[in-house]
Amino acid sequence: MPRITQHTEARVTDRKRMVNADIFFSESAVCDIIAHADKGASENAEVMGLLAGRVHRDEKGTYAVVERTVTSGLLSDAVSVRFDHSDMGTLFDALDDLDFEYVIVGWYHSHLGIGCFMSDTDAATHGSAFSDDTGFALVIDPIREELKVFKSSKDGPKEASMVIMDDHTQMA
Repeated sequence: MPRITQHTEARVTDRKRMVNADIFFSESAVCDIIAHADKGASENAEVMGLLAGRVHRDEKGTYAVVERTVTSGLLSDAVSVRFDHSDMGTLFDALDDLDFEYVIVGWYHSHLGIGCFMSDTDAATHGSAFSDDTGFALVIDPIREELKVFKSSKDGPKEASMVIMDDHTQMA
């Protein structure tokens, strides 16, 4: 069964970043998130999923590369979302079907028309799963067409820098 792995437990490879950013996303992962959030917005419902990728280290510290996203059935409305516990098998199957050695480096969720920020509930959820500096939360507001990424810190999630890579760019 998959589990969230702190980068200190994961396979961390030494690799210099192409540019100074906290997290890199494949273009297809971002497109999947946008499509999921747009579909949710059309149903007046928030969405969420997990960010699967790799963790690297260079002289500036650790950073993550998101290659794919996974999700499953959700229980959601216009102001809240959570995984449907009765559909967790689908989530685990989606993780098992990934064709690379991954780490869950974070999660994504949407807000509908209120902007991109980490609410108190979001921060508590994030802190319960990610405590080190490579735990990320992407927040998307499809109505406002905004997207922001937040990084774990000892003081709670802080806004992070991100780069979206062409799917043909080789990072790992």
